[in-house]
Amino acid sequence: MFKKIFKRLILYGFKIQAATTAKKVLIHSYKKEEVKEILRGYWGKYLKSRLEIPALPTLGGTLMVHLAAMSTAFFQELTSRGQKKEAATQLFYDIAWKIYVKMGELSWWLAERGNRYQHLLRATKLFRKFPFNSPSYGWQEVLSTSTNVSFNCVKCPVAEYFQSKGLSEFCAATWCALDYPLAEMWDARLERTGSIAGGAEKCDFKWVPNQIKTNDGSL
Repeated sequence: MFKKIFKRLILYGFKIQAATTAKKVLIHSYKKEEVKEILRGYWGKYLKSRLEIPALPTLGGTLMVHLAAMSTAFFQELTSRGQKKEAATQLFYDIAWKIYVKMGELSWWLAERGNRYQHLLRATKLFRKFPFNSPSYGWQEVLSTSTNVSFNCVKCPVAEYFQSKGLSEFCAATWCALDYPLAEMWDARLERTGSIAGGAEKCDFKWVPNQIKTNDGSL
């Protein structure tokens, strides 16, 4: 019972946050009344689709798939109104990034101790503890060094959900693509050869902390 209540509270919080952010982004492309209609329309689509979403082994995984369903509903709402797929994808990306920033800032703040490598290691571990935690997500450890933090994702319920809706390309261009600016926000860069949504067997993550220059200009 507690998990159900907690899930509802978090999803409601995301609804409010998404609506607030979406209004600021969509107002540049739509009239004020149209924005309200889009928000009502996408939420109605989500409410219908959520009945199909099974409970995953972890609360984090379940929440992420519900957010994927919200993302799908939003994309469908925009395209049903004549918006081209590329433009709808970009609008969603702009909205999602503003929300993702807050999630990333929280993890970065909670992990703030140690040197840059340790800071990055803790921040990525926090994300993998919640909401991207096992066994809903499948993680494969890769040997990390003092110059990078590496691991693979071999199971992603979000990618699976988007694939079931024929929206893997949308997932790769939004959810997956957001990892790159997140790395920059964490003063690092992400090196990746492929993603599950993009057709690869795994999402490989290699987070490389930016080097710090000393006062004399050396690294």
